Amino acid sequence: MPRYLLCLILLLPSISLGNPEQLVRDTLGQLSTQLSMIDNDSMEAIQKVIENYLKPKLDMERISKVVLGNHWKRASLKQKKTFMACFSRQLTHNQAESFQKWHSGEWKVISTTYNDSGSKVAVNLELNNLATNMEVVLRLYKSKNNWLIYDAALNGISLLKQFRDDYALKVERQGLGKTLARLCQLHPLVVKTLHMAANEWPPYISRSLPGQGLAVELISRVLKQAGYEVNMSFTPWQKVGDGMQSGQFDISVAAWKNANRQKSLLFSDPYFHNQLVVISTDEAVDTLSTFQQRLTQNKQIVGLMEDYAYGELIPKHVRTQYHRHYSTLLRNLATKELDMALSDLNVAQFYLNNHANLQSKLKISKQAIQSRSLHITMLKNHPVGLQVIKDFNQALKAFKKTKAYKTLHAKYKLNPKRN
Repeated sequence: MPRYLLCLILLLPSISLGNPEQLVRDTLGQLSTQLSMIDNDSMEAIQKVIENYLKPKLDMERISKVVLGNHWKRASLKQKKTFMACFSRQLTHNQAESFQKWHSGEWKVISTTYNDSGSKVAVNLELNNLATNMEVVLRLYKSKNNWLIYDAALNGISLLKQFRDDYALKVERQGLGKTLARLCQLHPLVVKTLHMAANEWPPYISRSLPGQGLAVELISRVLKQAGYEVNMSFTPWQKVGDGMQSGQFDISVAAWKNANRQKSLLFSDPYFHNQLVVISTDEAVDTLSTFQQRLTQNKQIVGLMEDYAYGELIPKHVRTQYHRHYSTLLRNLATKELDMALSDLNVAQFYLNNHANLQSKLKISKQAIQSRSLHITMLKNHPVGLQVIKDFNQALKAFKKTKAYKTLHAKYKLNPKRN
């Protein structure tokens, strides 16, 4: 119980410049108000309060340095980040238990003591509930324009010292690597909402289509069946990658495999197969060999889309012209600025159906020159990437056996036969 109460205190939010005592009062009052509005039996609700009001403002790096002690200096950058993330979840879990036990308790400030320079302060609190009464010393330091919690003590025993001693023993017995693995196993990152992103790519991805396109609707259904909530953002492909790196997005909705991408990305099982066709202004190009021969021997120009993994389909040193928008690519092809273009069959048909003036000028090959599997991707270093991909694959396998799977393809007038 005392340790839980100290966890409660330690995870108070950062306190802005001003009177630390008054701001401690205000902060505790805010927490009390938020807790009184939720079900005390719901650990999930209590943790949500912690995550929304406390966790974003915690100086986790300073606390982690103290807890790991000398092991922090020897840890790699990846190990430091891992410890901060998983230890933060351990503290949040302990804090949630503390709040649950202290839900109906009362508190009051007894005294406030500054050091000589005024850079640190100790706020003495008295905590009371039906089970126990105790005094806690809350210690803060001034960091630039903020007062931050850096420790709490009960009966003269520092919470961080307890954690430091605990982890020193664990690391001594089993090493830092196994200690971190066990910590993260006990306190895994639980993701309820996944943020998906992709560029406009109808009929697979489009904000203007019912269900936002086959890919978005199918993936959303599968992930929900796997127990996740999802939201969708539409943004250029380059920003999808940047957003995944920054943590803004979890999932890229549609990707083809290539060796370079597989270095950093996890790929799901395929949820669709794209049929790549050649669009031209003269005779239809129905084979890969004919397509590549026209590019290499006839020196023809092929129109392609930016950020697509065409790979070995495009021979080296041929004339290419990249585009951001399909409508521009097709217009350039129709005016013979290009000789050929490469596209997914369904995408080509979608755009030509919406640009009737181009249909008579362009020819689509009667058969695909290649089939490409379509996947969702997540970064390999995403905290729950492996688990999400595993859950998605299991749910996708089950979804493909349902009538809803075929109905969904029929809705977008696509043939799921090759999936």
